[in-house]
Amino acid sequence: MSKHRVSQGMTAKLPSPAALAPVQVPTPKWWPFLRAALVLLTLWPVLLVFAPSVLQVPKYEVSGGQIVARSIASSTVIPAGTPVEAVTLHLSKTVGTAGAGYSAGRFASERGEVAVYGNDSRTGLLFGTRPPTFITPADPEGLLRAWRGGEAATFRPAPVPLTRQLWPLLFLLPTLGVIVALFFWKPSVTYLLSGDTLIVKTRASTTTFPRQETRASLTSEPLGARLFGTGMPGYHTGTFATKSGNVQAAATSARPVQALLLEHGGKRYYLTPSDPAAVAAWFGQG
Repeated sequence: MSKHRVSQGMTAKLPSPAALAPVQVPTPKWWPFLRAALVLLTLWPVLLVFAPSVLQVPKYEVSGGQIVARSIASSTVIPAGTPVEAVTLHLSKTVGTAGAGYSAGRFASERGEVAVYGNDSRTGLLFGTRPPTFITPADPEGLLRAWRGGEAATFRPAPVPLTRQLWPLLFLLPTLGVIVALFFWKPSVTYLLSGDTLIVKTRASTTTFPRQETRASLTSEPLGARLFGTGMPGYHTGTFATKSGNVQAAATSARPVQALLLEHGGKRYYLTPSDPAAVAAWFGQG
């Protein structure tokens, strides 16, 4: 570790606001795309609740003696004359989506693996396709009559009360904070002097460093793995590993040309002012 101890007997000027200002780091070009991807992943469960209603799926299109069962991501054709029976199955999702009002994908059952296009009902029609296709129309007799009679019609599962679809969203309320943070919150690190004390402010904490009780040094060592806290372009706070041991970071860069290390209260703090040498020299005044 490149580290130079600043003597407590050294005399230096009070660091200017420009020297104290956190080093500015350009936002990487890829960050807006990653941020959008994270928001989409966060919102995905919400989209799954409303997408079936908007897209009118699952649905069963009967025409020309065949049935086309459709979900959001796939469809399957059930030819004329395919064996069918009314069944009640115990289903366990293998691949796909299982929720109130919308279940689609491959599911394990006592009849083996089946392709499901339905709501969360376990009672429906099982067709002898490969793999078997399980659907849950609200009017199974009407669907079979239209299918066998060569009629054209579209059928859907029975609607599920909106309250049953929305209550799982209560568990997603904490994700709203993530979305707000990614889109509307610009976190910042602030360093300022108040008398003989350096005050470091982050979004979640304020830490004070009395000049006479703090040891300062310089380092060119970058931050390593984040152990706890936040790590994003321009904002690194919490506990990070470095080659020389763990530090509490309140920094705007994980790889500055030079950083300021402060030792106080048995902990080491990693800061990135624009002029770390000037701040370190201030701590070295007698």
